Amino acid sequence: MIVNATTDAVRIMGVLVRRADAGLARGAALNAAYSVDVERSREIDDARTMRDLSRIPAASPRTGAERRRASS
Repeated sequence: MIVNATTDAVRIMGVLVRRADAGLARGAALNAAYSVDVERSREIDDARTMRDLSRIPAASPRTGAERRRASS
């Protein structure tokens, strides 16, 4: 009787461990995908910000005097 109970317990534990491993693997895959997506999104946001900043006249690297000379 004890042998049967031990065998059943080991079998049940094996099932639980496999499920836990599968869950951890899925979680790791989701984390990796999210991490790649976050980095790509950050690059896109940075490029968009730089484009928007370049459209603002005050954000130009030239000083006001240089802009007046260039426009004259």
